[in-house]
Amino acid sequence: MEYPVQIGLPQILLFILFVGGLVLLISSLMGLAGGRRVVEYVDEEGIRRYKRRRRHMRPGRGIGGVLLLLLAVGILWITSLTQSYLGLTGEIQVGRVHATTIEGIPHLMSLELTQYDQHGNTTADKTYLVKGDQWMLEGNMLKFPGWLNLFGLHSGYKLTRLEGRYEDVNLEAKGERSVYELNGGDGQFFKTVYKQAWSSPFVEAAYGTAVFLPADGMTYNIYASQAGLEAKPAK
Repeated sequence: MEYPVQIGLPQILLFILFVGGLVLLISSLMGLAGGRRVVEYVDEEGIRRYKRRRRHMRPGRGIGGVLLLLLAVGILWITSLTQSYLGLTGEIQVGRVHATTIEGIPHLMSLELTQYDQHGNTTADKTYLVKGDQWMLEGNMLKFPGWLNLFGLHSGYKLTRLEGRYEDVNLEAKGERSVYELNGGDGQFFKTVYKQAWSSPFVEAAYGTAVFLPADGMTYNIYASQAGLEAKPAK
């Protein structure tokens, strides 16, 4: 499962701002709750003595901490709205498909599938014989809540299966099938999260997605976004 992480200067500055406000607020509260402090002084006879004085809260530090926290929360909220939108519309190329029919053999194609990681590096490049008139690439998606987008974490994706489809419904029901597992298939992790996604604070949704097209000899780039898989003709 790939988890695209995008951490830049805005996330770092927001984190520093949040921590700074939190430190100021905690420091002020500790000063108030610290009770009494020991003060050294010299009495009229020149003898060094000690006495306890009640600590006083520093209003400026407390107010400064609260203001910084409110500022950080406000900026985080605005950034959440912005990055959630970018997360929904952003795309990451995860593969490339080139499929051609085999002359003289109906309902059979030769398909080359190239897979990429989130950085655009090739992780696999393999050719398959696929029965059918169309190819279908399937995958799993994990959608994270908006507050995790603040830290640069967007949807998790994984290509899991390649198979063929027939245009004729009767062949689709009774014809020979070609199914290839990719990257270990669904895996236990996705199966567990899929069942618990509705109750998890860290996963907003877990679902399967697929894209299919005819074996027309064209090359298609496969992209993943929070909306699922999408195929676009390669330029």
